[in-house]
Amino acid sequence: MFLKNLFKKKSKYPEIAKYHEDDLVTFRYRGDLSFGYVYDAKLDDDGKVSYTIQLGGQCPALLYDFKEENIIGLKK
Repeated sequence: MFLKNLFKKKSKYPEIAKYHEDDLVTFRYRGDLSFGYVYDAKLDDDGKVSYTIQLGGQCPALLYDFKEENIIGLKK
């Protein structure tokens, strides 16, 4: 029983997600226009997609549970 809980499989990436891993996206964060890489995605309790976004390069920060409707689009 203990080993079964220790090695849980990572949940699959949601198929309904608009953005995929390593996409460079533009979004508003704290009143500024920012961009970052999509790190991971999951489904919320209400069935909406939320993302983990990586900001920065050398010393990155992660934004957790960032809603899909708050993302403006892909950075070109």
